[in-house]
Amino acid sequence: MTPYIKEQLEIFISNLVQAAKAMMLYSPEHRVTTGHAASALGSLNLILAAEDTLKIIRIGGELFVSGIPLEKNPHVERLNQQMSEYGIGHISLMRGAGSADILLLMRIVAGKEASKLKSTPHLIFGAVELDDTRSEPEEVSQPIPSYSAIPGELMARVANDFESCTSREHFDLQAVMALVAGFITSFRGEANPLLALVPLREMDEYTFTHSLDVCILNIAQGMSLGFEGQLLHDIGIAAMLHDVGKQFVPPEVLNKPGELTDDEWLEMRRHTVHGAHYLLNTPGMPRIAVMSAFEHHMKYDMTGYP
Repeated sequence: MTPYIKEQLEIFISNLVQAAKAMMLYSPEHRVTTGHAASALGSLNLILAAEDTLKIIRIGGELFVSGIPLEKNPHVERLNQQMSEYGIGHISLMRGAGSADILLLMRIVAGKEASKLKSTPHLIFGAVELDDTRSEPEEVSQPIPSYSAIPGELMARVANDFESCTSREHFDLQAVMALVAGFITSFRGEANPLLALVPLREMDEYTFTHSLDVCILNIAQGMSLGFEGQLLHDIGIAAMLHDVGKQFVPPEVLNKPGELTDDEWLEMRRHTVHGAHYLLNTPGMPRIAVMSAFEHHMKYDMTGYP
């Protein structure tokens, strides 16, 4: 995000919230309301002249744009609060958005819009907050002590999930849950997690086999720290899917043997945002999985990416 876009974004959110507050005190037609609404639309148009789409994403109680958390202030907090209240995972504004779209956002910020939101051609409400109503994980009848012990049908379902990401099909979350449950059952029976690690045979298998290894190690680590039940299963799911965004990286970049160019490195770094977007739109996905996909390269001191 450039300093210019950041400045216009701050102006947009500030005027949007002030317009909503004026609407609550006066009316949508009052000059104070329309003045702030016009300023909000003006800043939005400047942003959309430089970017095709403005996406405001809510993850873990914070708002992000282009992978960067928005600095907290009363206006950002009000927008964050109302997105949470309406169960909005992300808002996408596209070129062509007009005063009617601004008015709809104002009504949301003011808490005056109906609970069932309807998108418009230029204003899309995505992934209504992540669904935690998924069924309890089922322990598989047979433990999975190693990669070679994964049932062929289950392996095919999970592998197909990774391959189908780019077509925007949803993950077969039940298959991933069954795989995680199988590992947990096995490790509870004192199987050695290190013996379950997957040998890397082909570079084009890297993302899938690496994800399996991270899943195995995270489950073992979680169990050693005393995690159990739904949280342990969610940790396994998050680990299995942390790199799913790499499916959106061009293969020639992902599998390049030499050093990446600056543009290629930028494309590679975007896999965290791609992964979070994809999982955010997958019904029943644990919150921790979206956060792991987004934050796993961020580093403890926030010097990583996105």
